Amino acid sequence: MEPLVTQVVALSSPNDLSQLLSTLKNAESVFTQNYQHIAAALHLLDPAQHSLGFAFFLHHLAKGNLPVPDASFIDNASRFFTVCNPGQIQMIPDIFCATAHKYRDHLIAANNPRRGILPLRAALRALQPNAEVLTPLHADFFQLCLLSKCFNAAVPVLTDDIFDVAPQQTSCTPTDLFLYCYYGGMLCIGRKQHARAMELFLQAITAPAVAANAIVAAAYKKYVLVCLIHAGQLLPLPKYTSACVRHVIDSEGRPYNELAAAYALRNAEKLRRAADQHLAIFAADNNLGLMRQVVSSLAVRSIQRLTQSFLTLSLADIAVNTGLSGAEEAEAKILRMVAAGQIRAKIDGRSGMVHFADETRAGTGAAASSSGSMWDSAAGVAALDDRMRQVLELGKRLQQAHEMVSQDRAYLSKVTARERSKYDLGAAAGPASVVGPTAGMGGDSDFGPFAAGAGSNL
Repeated sequence: MEPLVTQVVALSSPNDLSQLLSTLKNAESVFTQNYQHIAAALHLLDPAQHSLGFAFFLHHLAKGNLPVPDASFIDNASRFFTVCNPGQIQMIPDIFCATAHKYRDHLIAANNPRRGILPLRAALRALQPNAEVLTPLHADFFQLCLLSKCFNAAVPVLTDDIFDVAPQQTSCTPTDLFLYCYYGGMLCIGRKQHARAMELFLQAITAPAVAANAIVAAAYKKYVLVCLIHAGQLLPLPKYTSACVRHVIDSEGRPYNELAAAYALRNAEKLRRAADQHLAIFAADNNLGLMRQVVSSLAVRSIQRLTQSFLTLSLADIAVNTGLSGAEEAEAKILRMVAAGQIRAKIDGRSGMVHFADETRAGTGAAASSSGSMWDSAAGVAALDDRMRQVLELGKRLQQAHEMVSQDRAYLSKVTARERSKYDLGAAAGPASVVGPTAGMGGDSDFGPFAAGAGSNL
């Protein structure tokens, strides 16, 4: 083991890293035969200067007979991930990510996920070629933030716009993308950013797939609940959603679809019955809290709709129209909505009447009253300018993506083959396909060859 440590120290200069990498890859037997000395060897290496060697030593230590959790491994990994050299660890993304996964497992087993938040965030940044690239460490980092309930700690990473997945540079897999969307959506729920949560869940649901998985099914369940809370209805999935995903959604998401259907009826009693009917399923899916927010949000939206029709209404009438138990519950609900800026209203305690401000609009809250002057401030103009900049940048990226796909050889060959197939089949069918007895009526001679040709290329 000592000769290998000496080589790591001697070959950690930028010009010798390739030779060091080859040496470490061929040292599998050395690590296996001297496993008991790996932990001691780590103290002879500097994780910042010898990151490449340190990663190999730590990786072989983690994949051996190491008890979980191991305090020494957690200490060494925390130190390494915090100060590791990006240029060195980007040479071994698979080794680096495997070690990070083990680090996460040890922290969870030690019931101390909070400790890994800063080291994993530093490791994530070190592995990223730039802030727009997804890595396998995104999901690990988000998971630790969720388990430790440090939702705000994820904000610097959560607000990054991910535009690229570079598996050769980061060892990223489709599962990493699904977990990034799922855990990211859960963090947004914790921060009450429901619109962003819907976006992330929808990315997981609509990602190209030939087979559905449990992550997509779980993402859809939360997508339904967040849709009802934020939009007041279940928004339909895009047409490009994979057929296999739709099949899983129809089977495993039935209780959630039934809850959405009951919500659409705007009847509090029917919604409660639908929620109670599948209470055990919501609890098993860890969605009980979200389900209760859905039930509570129906009354909020009902009160917001009342503000569009009435300027004054009694608390008792509000309770009747929204399905609340009585005037006291209606008063408490209205006070919470006023405090949250969801409506503008005053309650006359003597008469039990509620006076709604005439500028209130359902679903927009306090922002509705200031919509005419929201751009009068320097902050509003700056926000508008920033949003316009983002739109222009996105337009440039879409144009670049369009040009890249248009010039891709695989895409062009597939399109050419599809067009040639349609032409050949159409010519082979002859005029009978046009003047036959079923022409224009959906018969086999009309659509059969084209349907078969199209199906074979999907």
